[in-house]
Amino acid sequence: MNQQNNLEVNAPSSNENPIKPGTFQSILPILDDLLGILYTQATSEGGNKAQAGESVAAKAKELATTLENMKLASMELPGGNLSINEIRKLSEKLDEEAEKRIQILKIFEQRQMPLTDQLSSHNQQQSNGENNVLPSHSNL
Repeated sequence: MNQQNNLEVNAPSSNENPIKPGTFQSILPILDDLLGILYTQATSEGGNKAQAGESVAAKAKELATTLENMKLASMELPGGNLSINEIRKLSEKLDEEAEKRIQILKIFEQRQMPLTDQLSSHNQQQSNGENNVLPSHSNL
């Protein structure tokens, strides 16, 4: 059995939006706040260390929750369950299929197709005001 065929991607229906607005957000503001609290705690003399510790814990928990929510949401995306290696294999397979189709189209482009050519010339004649009847099938 071909391993590449085992890669399944559960695509959502066309009206289903897998990503809710605000699901993926920058964690930089949370990190900035956390580092600001740590810097203030490190540079202050005296201060309430218990309160600073609680602030750090709260920001760290907010960061962890945000990351966990984004991780869970990414797993619900179509293909979110695939590993990087599986995504590469799937991408290579899609590239191969695209190349096959391109080659097929090139072959069709190079083929002589008299009926298509006659139809095309007939359409050009009609657009020029000529009303000739198409040749019979026996002339093809």
